[in-house]
Amino acid sequence: MKKLMISGCLLILWIASCAPMTPATEAVSETPTATAIPTATPTVAPIVFENPPVCSGATMVYHAQLREMLLIGCIPGTVRVNAPNVIWGFNGEGWHKVAEGGPQMRVLAGAAYDQKRNVVVQYGGQPMDSFECGRETWEWDTQTWVQKEVESPFACDHFAMVYDQANAEVILFGGQAENMVPNNETWSWNGEAWTSVSKTGPRSRAHFGFEYDPNHEQIFLYGGYTGSVFDDFWVWKDDAWQEINFPGPGTLSHFGMAYDATVNALVIFGGASTASSFASLSNKTWILTDGAWSELNLEDSPSMRGLPAMAYDPERKRSCSMAALTQEETNLTTPGSGMEVNGVVS
Repeated sequence: MKKLMISGCLLILWIASCAPMTPATEAVSETPTATAIPTATPTVAPIVFENPPVCSGATMVYHAQLREMLLIGCIPGTVRVNAPNVIWGFNGEGWHKVAEGGPQMRVLAGAAYDQKRNVVVQYGGQPMDSFECGRETWEWDTQTWVQKEVESPFACDHFAMVYDQANAEVILFGGQAENMVPNNETWSWNGEAWTSVSKTGPRSRAHFGFEYDPNHEQIFLYGGYTGSVFDDFWVWKDDAWQEINFPGPGTLSHFGMAYDATVNALVIFGGASTASSFASLSNKTWILTDGAWSELNLEDSPSMRGLPAMAYDPERKRSCSMAALTQEETNLTTPGSGMEVNGVVS
């Protein structure tokens, strides 16, 4: 078994809010066609700060060029309604609208920021007017949404995807296809085509943690759910999966996860520990560093919540969590509520 390289020391500072105090197919070889849809200008001065709507099921990524955290797929409320597709940005001072338009708003889609090509990649999800799987691949370059006319992975919702910086490609794992058929396939996206790269490794699952470690050029996978809740921990590196035995948070799904590259620590917040899901939500924060998990005892921890969007801001050196469900599935967190975990080398 390979030795997992994780080092560093972590001191956690809790910040109450992200907002201000005032509130299986083969690779496609043909050149894909593209449909472009312009969006609003991404950043307009002066920035008008406002909180995103109360929502859950969104994805959060850090955009290096814009130097902001982006919240994508923030569906207002708990009832499916056709709403404008808005990308929200957080620059350390407050939230604001970065762009509107493009693909139809959808839930349970995946998104990742391709740093080399400077585009946000969005795939799959369920449109607001149906529960059918969406298989569209879109890219956003801060000015325009472009649909890529390509063949898609097997899964079309409930999966996760991250950008593999070392190999300059987006990696997608797990999820489910039509009729809620789960799978454990791993796919890659290079900007032109989706390619199936593995059908072995972790069991089929949804609602798991999936995060890239740029310091060691590997991807972490933890937990998830498919009829039961999992507690296994895996690493994707060199186009292969390896299971790692690091006992820690236990069975967990519907949680947020981010990798703090400054202190080499994996951070987990919230989630559910049993198959009853939202009846077992947690407000615990866990970190993995120096090859061991530890729970952080935080005095001002937020309420128990699930499905939080979470990502790491390397410029501000903070992991930010936003948009989540609280103890009751129909009870969402208040607009703009969130938390930050600030890692400092001690």
